[in-house]
Amino acid sequence: MIYEYLLLVVLIALWKRGSFKRLAQTDIRQPFLIIASLLMQIAAMSLYHRVEWMAQTFTIWIVLSYALLSYCCWLNRRLPGFLLFGIGMALNFIVITANGGRMPVSVDALQWAGLSSYIPLLQEGITKHQAMTDATRLPLLGDIIPLRPPFVFSRMVVSVGDVAATCGISWFFYKRMTQ
Repeated sequence: MIYEYLLLVVLIALWKRGSFKRLAQTDIRQPFLIIASLLMQIAAMSLYHRVEWMAQTFTIWIVLSYALLSYCCWLNRRLPGFLLFGIGMALNFIVITANGGRMPVSVDALQWAGLSSYIPLLQEGITKHQAMTDATRLPLLGDIIPLRPPFVFSRMVVSVGDVAATCGISWFFYKRMTQ
């Protein structure tokens, strides 16, 4: 979701005479935390079924990656959009932590979005997501919002945190490119 709307925002900013040069001149505090967080999630998901210790520590890696990202957002909260992006990431962090390191996903929302084929993957535990059940904590913060074209390029189910993060990072790109 973030990438699709971010592309639209960048095109609008360029149309309004924005530039990537202005964006590149932004002084982001501790940018390596963003990269480290992303790499931690990629490693955890890629190695989950290949390396035994990763499967055993998966939850720790995912929770730690969100904690680092939330901390980086807090450090950069004065930049336009970063506070909203951080709130979105914090909401995702909270629900993931409350549910054992995996984002709960509404099966009904997956079906409505036309993603029924994804349900067996949730049940097998291959992804950083899990199917919502009656035992799910904070279900309103999970992936419950089904989206499909024309609102997004591909079908997906997102959370309130994803929406806030998308709005925040989009605002950051727009403001930094056009100021």
